[in-house]
Amino acid sequence: MALRPYQIHAIRKIRQKAAQHEGGFIWHATGSGKTITSFVATKLLAQNAIGVDRTVMVVDRTDLDAQTQDEFTKFASEYHTGQTTGNSVANTLIVGIKNQKQLARNLLSSKNNNTILVTTIQKLSAAMRSAQQESEEKGSNQFEKLRQEHIVFIVDEAHRAVSDEEMKRIKKILPNSTWFGLTGTPIFEENKKQENGTFARTTSQQYGPLLHSYTTKNAMDDGAVLGFQVEYHSLISEEDQEVIVTQLNKGKLPDDALQQEKLLPTELYEADEHIRTMLQKIFNRRSVVKKFKVKNGFPTMSAILTTHSIAQAKHIYRILKEMKDNGTLLNGRQFDERHQLIDKAFPRVAITFSTNPDQLEKNEQDDELVEIMKEYSKQFDVSPYQDEKLYNQNINKRLARKEKQYQSDGQWLDFVIVVDRLLTGFDSPTIQTLYIDREMNYQKLLQAFSRTNRIYTGKDSGLIVSFRKPFTMKENVQNTFRLFSNENQNFDQLIPREYEEVKKEFIECSTLYKQSEADLSDNLNDLKTMIAQVSAYQKLEKSYKALRSYDQYEEEFEAFSEVVEQMPQYQGKTENVKTKIKEMIEDEEHPEEDFEKLLQEIAFSSQLNATHKDVVDSFYINQLLKAIQLNEAGAVEKFEKEIQQKDPQIQKMYHTLKDQLVNTTEEIDVAQLKETSIQNEIQRQLQKEAEEFGLSFDFLQSAMNEYQGDKKTIPYLTHLLDSMTLSKEEFEAKTGEKYRRRTKVLEERLQQNFEQIQKWKEEL
Repeated sequence: MALRPYQIHAIRKIRQKAAQHEGGFIWHATGSGKTITSFVATKLLAQNAIGVDRTVMVVDRTDLDAQTQDEFTKFASEYHTGQTTGNSVANTLIVGIKNQKQLARNLLSSKNNNTILVTTIQKLSAAMRSAQQESEEKGSNQFEKLRQEHIVFIVDEAHRAVSDEEMKRIKKILPNSTWFGLTGTPIFEENKKQENGTFARTTSQQYGPLLHSYTTKNAMDDGAVLGFQVEYHSLISEEDQEVIVTQLNKGKLPDDALQQEKLLPTELYEADEHIRTMLQKIFNRRSVVKKFKVKNGFPTMSAILTTHSIAQAKHIYRILKEMKDNGTLLNGRQFDERHQLIDKAFPRVAITFSTNPDQLEKNEQDDELVEIMKEYSKQFDVSPYQDEKLYNQNINKRLARKEKQYQSDGQWLDFVIVVDRLLTGFDSPTIQTLYIDREMNYQKLLQAFSRTNRIYTGKDSGLIVSFRKPFTMKENVQNTFRLFSNENQNFDQLIPREYEEVKKEFIECSTLYKQSEADLSDNLNDLKTMIAQVSAYQKLEKSYKALRSYDQYEEEFEAFSEVVEQMPQYQGKTENVKTKIKEMIEDEEHPEEDFEKLLQEIAFSSQLNATHKDVVDSFYINQLLKAIQLNEAGAVEKFEKEIQQKDPQIQKMYHTLKDQLVNTTEEIDVAQLKETSIQNEIQRQLQKEAEEFGLSFDFLQSAMNEYQGDKKTIPYLTHLLDSMTLSKEEFEAKTGEKYRRRTKVLEERLQQNFEQIQKWKEEL
């Protein structure tokens, strides 16, 4: 796990300032790896910082401890650290997350450069009281020695983990302490907190000056996170809104839409009619296919709905359950015959609240919550939850889908209703859509948006759908991205575009592409004209990719159908032109041309190809095979058309299956026949690889089963290398590579083979 340059710069700044006993804050975009930065900075300060007696990393909230613990376990293996109850000193050890007494003992013990203390502010405060009491009872001066030490606190999620009031309390006990805060959403004068008395209202007031920044725009430019696409909906007609505002405003109707929306009461959105209309919009079948990324009939992505209160969240949950039970939740026609939702359990729903101590006490007396936990447990056929904390932790795991047990057999969550919980600090790349039934602004808005923009295979952007006060929400989004883009950056590029803007761009791109084709027909061998044609197509392709993610696109599809239906032909022509450009460059027919300048606007990456194509999923292929078996008219032709864009080897398999079905009168289980053919091919490829390099077939199969294409790492690589029976001479003769490079060579080879096998697995 290599640190990125911005993380290294931030860590250096922290070490430099710590040596000077000066604090400050790091502004790194949500999703850019702040926790890793905090962890490594804490580790380095603990081990070899000059003038630092000990370091403590402070993390956010009790209900994130489990997720943080999992992350630290991974960091530990990467950075040669471990976890313990605190007895061993041979390694760098992580202590204190779950054990208040152990934390107190470590604070009172002699300095240990090999110990990383990780805790929450609540446990830290309790541990300080315990340490003082223990020192006084023993009549020792250990606590007084602790008070004189230079202790550095690194706070992951600067404002959620530690308030200024809590920091001041600790500073009174530890007057020589230095504090560093890391945040993705700093608090400035414009969005400052409304604090009483002398408590800090901004990040710099609490921690000190900004030491290093890596903003959302930086992260998007680097490809570290995805961009956003926002849909602003009003579920109230313009006429009804005017009537309501006029009645509330003594017969006067403001001309400005923003002023009208300010007069709309919250009660309007708490009505059953609003909630039912919102849920029908969310669970329209055509929208579900895109927002939940339906593949092979099942959702592969999840969504969160946030609203303004626990009461409203419960109200939405109850109406959703009622609509699901009576069959009115899923509505509208299917996307098309190639994209259908067949998951009968969809949506798997949960509701979760914030778990601050006061709320926990209230929730324990909440009979409705007890019933909700029972319904949740029944949904997954597990024993009913009695403990809200365990219930919330299980929601985290099912929504995150990071563990194997929650990735199949319907054990995941599709849709979670929240107020504030999970909107900050929760990391799940499979969350694609955030539905908003409330007003949001500044740090809350950006933190909530950022639940959706983690990089994940098949995910192009974070999708945001707002259901209240569209003009207000649009202004809030603009203000938020302006504030958090940093004063030296162009925030306009960050503001998510609306449907009409993308639609206009698509129409312009289609016109430019047609013109580029006409220009090329007049200058077939002109390199500049060829490059212009490829560039025009790639801009059109990118624009279409954005356009079709909006629900309005489906409503206006006919207006675009002429261009959309021609895009496979456009792509074919473009690929031919790209091939010709490469040949011309390699042949150096244009030695005087500045190729770098000419080519900078186009990309040859295969990732940009065919974004307009709809992946033909396994469920639809099975339906077509059954139609062939039943000798339905046109079935063979439709089947041939659908498989023609698949890998040649996969096409060959499908042609064999088709011929088998056409030429037999026996009853055949089509799905089983296809699965057997694919599994046999996968086993053949694995066996061939194992024999060629003398690898353990069992380890190879396990590695393939656990391989994740988006991570590009080979599981069990060390075990596979240990099992290899090729001698040094045999390896070098077979690969043409030095034996010392065997790790890299085998890794690259297996990546290539596993990627090919992934194509076969996608057909299952």
